[in-house]
Amino acid sequence: MLSSRLTSISENPVGEPEQDANSALTELDKGLRSQKIGEQCEAIVRFPKLFEKYPFPILINSSFLKLADVFRVGNNFLRIWVLRVCQQSEKHLDKILNVDEFVRRIYSVIHSNDPVARAFTLRTLGSVAAIIPEREQVHHSIRSSLDSHDSVEIEAAIYAAMQFAAQSKLFAVSMCNKIWDMIQGLNTPASMKLKLIPILQHMHHDTATAAMVRSVCTDLLPKYPAQDFVIVTLKTLTQLATATLVDIAPQVKLLLSYLHDPRSSVRYSALSCLHVLAKKGAHYWPEEAVLMLIEATREIQNKKLTSYVLDVLIVLSQSSAICHAHHHQDSTLMQLCHEVCYYQETTITAKAVKIISQIYCYCYEQGLPVGEEDIDHVESLLLLTCCDPTSEKGLVSCLESVVLLCRKVPHTRIKFAELILSQIVHEEGNLNPHLCKALVSIGGLQSGILCNFLTDILNLLRKPNLQPHIKTMLCTLIFQTKAGQPIEEGIEFETVAWEAYRVARSAAKYGHFDVSAKIFKAQRDIISSEHLHFWLASLEQLSLGEAVLKADSENIKTLDRFGAAVAHYCKAMAAFKAASTPAQTLTFQSEYVALRCEMLQNLSQLYATCNTIQTVPPPAIAQTLIQNNREDLLRFGHIVNQLRKRAKELRSCGENYWKLYQTAFDADPISLLNIQLCQHFCVLLAHNVEAAVLPNQQSDDPVLDPSLLKEKNNNLGVQMMAQACHQISSIAKSVPTKPLTFEYILCLQRQVEHLISSPFCYPRFFFQVLQSTSVKLAVSPQPRVSGEWLTVVNGSQLTIKVEGVIQHGRIPSLFRSIQNISITVTSQLTSRNPSAADSKVHDTGSTLNQILTPHHDFFTGEFLLGFPCGGQFTVTAEAAVIDQLGGLWHTGPKSTFNVKVHEDNVPSRPRTAL
Repeated sequence: MLSSRLTSISENPVGEPEQDANSALTELDKGLRSQKIGEQCEAIVRFPKLFEKYPFPILINSSFLKLADVFRVGNNFLRIWVLRVCQQSEKHLDKILNVDEFVRRIYSVIHSNDPVARAFTLRTLGSVAAIIPEREQVHHSIRSSLDSHDSVEIEAAIYAAMQFAAQSKLFAVSMCNKIWDMIQGLNTPASMKLKLIPILQHMHHDTATAAMVRSVCTDLLPKYPAQDFVIVTLKTLTQLATATLVDIAPQVKLLLSYLHDPRSSVRYSALSCLHVLAKKGAHYWPEEAVLMLIEATREIQNKKLTSYVLDVLIVLSQSSAICHAHHHQDSTLMQLCHEVCYYQETTITAKAVKIISQIYCYCYEQGLPVGEEDIDHVESLLLLTCCDPTSEKGLVSCLESVVLLCRKVPHTRIKFAELILSQIVHEEGNLNPHLCKALVSIGGLQSGILCNFLTDILNLLRKPNLQPHIKTMLCTLIFQTKAGQPIEEGIEFETVAWEAYRVARSAAKYGHFDVSAKIFKAQRDIISSEHLHFWLASLEQLSLGEAVLKADSENIKTLDRFGAAVAHYCKAMAAFKAASTPAQTLTFQSEYVALRCEMLQNLSQLYATCNTIQTVPPPAIAQTLIQNNREDLLRFGHIVNQLRKRAKELRSCGENYWKLYQTAFDADPISLLNIQLCQHFCVLLAHNVEAAVLPNQQSDDPVLDPSLLKEKNNNLGVQMMAQACHQISSIAKSVPTKPLTFEYILCLQRQVEHLISSPFCYPRFFFQVLQSTSVKLAVSPQPRVSGEWLTVVNGSQLTIKVEGVIQHGRIPSLFRSIQNISITVTSQLTSRNPSAADSKVHDTGSTLNQILTPHHDFFTGEFLLGFPCGGQFTVTAEAAVIDQLGGLWHTGPKSTFNVKVHEDNVPSRPRTAL
């Protein structure tokens, strides 16, 4: 049963044989029973990987019991590896079912005569403190070991005490006095006191204990003024304050008092603690704290200290409260930044400029008065760092401030873009990649920023011996500058293989499909992988299809352009199937392309339907049609019904876009907005058609949420597509919708022509996945043989257990995180037994739903499913994801199996099939 539940999550690397959970556990158990200590160690260290691959309670419980046996009967060398497994598998500990048995086997070693064995026992118990926080016998053993004469055992007891204090309020309160007595005791070595003090940071389970510990630690500072004691105590008090929050203000004042300590290590430690408190809660800082921090900086006059202070102020300036209190030009914070701007150390100056930029952006967003001289400081620093080849770190920091200003304050974009480009143009030799990268970031914010400098960019592109990544960024600048416009012939975009792909990808993102088609065609035949060949072939066909749509309408008729584009898209969809692999299914790409093809087909049919306006019957026949159909609009003939059908198809396409949106959980916000815009195109055109052919159509024009566009308007592709939406709405409003006239039909055709000629940009998620999240399900029971039926007696109920694990990529929760999992189990009757054919039972299916909260990326739920009649049922378990904002994402997966329900003629009480 275990193997049938867990094989759905097996994902072995390439080259390893497929192995289910039972086989893997059996293999490791064989290694544990080996007589060779090397094989035993090898088996032990492989358990964490097994837990990550099969994170199910039944497997983890069995594994930890086996490891506990090894810990009990093995030597100290094996015990240290079992300890490492417990420390590395912290998030799986709560899946141990037999906790008492596991602890009993580990705890039995505490009675050993070997102090090292007892030390390993204490450390192992400390590493599993999360599942046994209130075990009094373990508390007693830790307290007793603190009085041991062996230093190894005492250090292990200190480690265990810290772990249990973080988990157990009872232990923390009971050990507080014991720890304090040991710290004050004359027999306790100084090195051990330094290890005991950090335990106090976990004494925050109630306000009274936290206040007592804070009082004790503050009394400890004057009694033990040594440097190491002061640093450890300050760090302990800081961690305690971040947990309680109410002590942040007094802790900040305490740390500020140590900025005047003559020992530099103490000052830097205090600043490090202030940095932690600034991140945790800048709004808890007292008003005078910033002033005291600045005054201390001016009194000491130390560049390194000033740099650390500016790091703290950078974090503080990210808070609205601090920015509002110090946004005036004559404030102490702004005066300090203006003074530091004239330092010769560019790294320090760059930090001051970053603070100024953050405050300037806050003032601009809130409508507060701003000082334009702050922009001058940023420009001066940029020029200074560009002239100094040794100030790369300062240049990067300054460019980050420049990009921040350009994102938040639109009127600064042209000024900084021209300034950066002028520095690039005047460079000799290799171009600075940081300047090019910043310029690309600014160029992607607004169309036409660098139109006046296009000649300079082309001259830079023609430079010999350009580095490939520099050439890629220059090509991207050209695509951004000419977004929505054709690119002149003769510009060389070819580069090395990977960089050529990046150039083509950028061209597709900014709507230059004629360029991307040429590059994809050149690259597809030099790729060694068959799947990559078909991937590039599909991208080539997509580019050709979009390029045909943007072709000169005077030379190619609109319907011919539609036909050629749809043909290219069909070829692209076929190539996508060949490019898909089990590791890269290309699901989103295939569905996105299919919807784009469907949209083009609907637009083509709408355009062709508009041409049938010429077949409108004459007035004499029209009057007869009105009398026969009792609808005034039908006097225009069959074009009315055809346009209604086109509107319905467009709305259906829009609904499909919304379904695709709900599956793109890992997509970046700009890609999601791209899908919304595609949906809006369909809904907008459907509305404009319905306005003329529906008798009582009075709904308002569909509009995009302005706040949504304003929030994400820092993307050039989105801006161009949103502009096309607004222009289509303007065209529709230029002609009255009723009655259905020849002018309005021409207006619909102009809307279609404008839509296909407007820039269309593929989203970033189509090419690049920055966040990867997948949900794996294991449903039990399962048939012993795939494809067979589970047998259930009529009148009984089937218990279905759904377990699952959430798997993340390299950067988890980059855009959104999983808050809950929605599991839906449905049963549907597929065929009824002949004996039950005349049954009066009409309910042939059922649907059950549970909202599960994952714990350490694992979730489980149980369902009791009933069957109203005999027959064959299909049972489906489907998972959906709920993000931190409550949004529902239909990401799947699904698991389906068949159930055969037999009629039971013998009267018996209902029973549950497990």
